[in-house]
Amino acid sequence: MYDLFLCDEFTAQRAREIGLVQDVVPAGQQVDRAIEIAAIIARNGPLGIQVTREAAAKYAERGEAAAIACIPAIRDRVLKSADAREGIQSSIERRPAAFRGR
Repeated sequence: MYDLFLCDEFTAQRAREIGLVQDVVPAGQQVDRAIEIAAIIARNGPLGIQVTREAAAKYAERGEAAAIACIPAIRDRVLKSADAREGIQSSIERRPAAFRGR
């Protein structure tokens, strides 16, 4: 808030240092890096991504206690899914997982 309230200009590196951004790339490489990050996220299980977003939103909207309270339902939903079984099976078989969001 200090930097924002002062309305000072700051570098990308400073934005990273204060937590406004997580990644800084050379000018002109932003789209390539965004696509690279999106590809990494896309390889993860869709249910895992969905529940992570839900928990993060719950935390932002209602606080830590609400986010913690939703963990059992989220955990059950994910661990009982076909994607969870696929994740385990693909690990055993040492192959990339084929998640289907179920």
